Amino acid sequence: MSVVEREYQAQVNAMTVAEKMERSAAMFKWAREIIARQIKTENPTISDERLRWEVAYRNYAAEPQARALIERMLARVSA
Repeated sequence: MSVVEREYQAQVNAMTVAEKMERSAAMFKWAREIIARQIKTENPTISDERLRWEVAYRNYAAEPQARALIERMLARVSA
């Protein structure tokens, strides 16, 4: 393990559970925002509601039950 990796691990280990959860939530939000920007680039006129479901689809498409629900919702919303 490198010096950088050891220092990183030490800092993560020093975090409280709440800090780790907050960090995870922030990283997930960041990832959703990146996906939303990609979708908006592909379809600049997409509605906000459809955008939310498209982002969800890209995040959860590997989970069959979530994918089925999202597909149903996408069929209901306008482009």
